[in-house]
Amino acid sequence: MSRKLLFGIHCHQPVENFYEVVDEAVEKSYKPFFKIVSETDFKFSVHFSGWLLEYIRFYHKDLFSLMKKCADKGQIEFFSGGFYEPVLASIPSDDRKLQIKKLNMYIKDHFGQTPTGLWLTERVWDDTIIKDITDVGIQYVMVDDYHFISVGFKKEQLYGYFLTENEGVKLGVFPIDKTLRYITPFKPVEKVIDYLISLPENKAGIIFDDGEKFGIWPKTYWWVYEKNWLKDFIWAIENSKEIESSLYKDFFQSQKPEGLAYLPTTSYYEMGEWALPADGFLEIEFLKEKLIKEGLEKYVEKYVKGSIWKNFFVKYPESNRIHKRFLELSIENKDLKNNKDFIESLLASQCNDVLWHGVFGGLYLPNLRNNTYRFLIKAEKEVDKQKKDIP
Repeated sequence: MSRKLLFGIHCHQPVENFYEVVDEAVEKSYKPFFKIVSETDFKFSVHFSGWLLEYIRFYHKDLFSLMKKCADKGQIEFFSGGFYEPVLASIPSDDRKLQIKKLNMYIKDHFGQTPTGLWLTERVWDDTIIKDITDVGIQYVMVDDYHFISVGFKKEQLYGYFLTENEGVKLGVFPIDKTLRYITPFKPVEKVIDYLISLPENKAGIIFDDGEKFGIWPKTYWWVYEKNWLKDFIWAIENSKEIESSLYKDFFQSQKPEGLAYLPTTSYYEMGEWALPADGFLEIEFLKEKLIKEGLEKYVEKYVKGSIWKNFFVKYPESNRIHKRFLELSIENKDLKNNKDFIESLLASQCNDVLWHGVFGGLYLPNLRNNTYRFLIKAEKEVDKQKKDIP
């Protein structure tokens, strides 16, 4: 076997999203996916946000059982992250650790694994988080290959993991292959296999992408399940002499790093565009089109950059108000972080979806804003209650 396939899916629903929306994602994406993979020896990795795992455990026990079956067989690696899916760089240090510890413990209790890999919400990278996440047992994360390409790495260098550090604390970083991410599962199985075989020998095809692409995205249920794309893909991998499915943890432990990397504060390319003000977005689109027309497309991703994720706090005053409200609650009430009612409400209010907007609703969805304010108010009420109890 000369090439490894590191295959992962990320599954998330906003905290307290409409239950019918979550149920549809379970029935059309998560459950059929696990039904198929659980009957094979295909090795893969998953990240589920904590609230979604809890919802599945209570309301979709059959899916939860399939996930445990995969864990018992040793074919799945569970990735950690913030339990309520915050952007880790946007919350205080102690909250980062609490969020990750909570999901670590949940995965250990229900699936018998201690996570060593972490899913970065929206792939928002900032090296100031390194110490906090390594303090709670994390050894490696994934980001887009764009993170590397934007600082000068070449595509052909990015088929393994790299080491980075901040203040001497080391962390492994896997670059997600954009080409592989864009063709899976949208191109015929043969095209995906051909691409994997074209990779350098003894390297890895690295993919970690939305689980909703397997059933929820338009026409994907028909393509992935009714037309048997997933079954055919797994069969092709399991019967290939040139590709072998592998877990990230096994690759990390058995392979040397490709080298050293220092990455910029960024997310995936599109996020940088969305974080710009409206006129800035139009300007960058104009510039990209002009460069492409002049045959300079290969320079666009390298050198034409948008903004950083935190610019959403500048772009949307409502996002900034929510962010500063939970920051203030956290920073000014450190003595209440052993209070279960307070800390659960605080951590739930840090869910990322309400703080930004891209293609989907995000900040513009009133139900998400309502949920976040409800959690903030519950936390504030707990603060008031504690103050009243002080003689």
